[in-house]
Amino acid sequence: MLVGTVISIGEQAISKKDPIIILFGEQATEDLRSVSIIQSFKEDRDKVELTIGQSVFFDNQEYIILEVGSLANENLNTIGHVTLDFSEVPSEDRLASGLYLKPFKVPKIEVGSIIHYAK
Repeated sequence: MLVGTVISIGEQAISKKDPIIILFGEQATEDLRSVSIIQSFKEDRDKVELTIGQSVFFDNQEYIILEVGSLANENLNTIGHVTLDFSEVPSEDRLASGLYLKPFKVPKIEVGSIIHYAK
């Protein structure tokens, strides 16, 4: 299991109309920080291999993984980056760094929120 703590939320990170959240680790550039949620991990964190059917928790809000993009695990494990999409999995043009999650609503996230991957 991988556990991240939200340390900042960019002013454009959460959109009312787009059900997508972009997460990055602490090394994200200033440009990325304005549109992303920044998460911090412990130094000795476990690597994770997310698969369809596993859960991601945002505090106590549970989401089920419907699809894992081809680069999602590598990016999450190396730079803390993953794009969370809270909508139906498209038949084409899937996000390579994406996790498609249900329910199809953006969770409540604030600074200090804990994200549990594959709990």
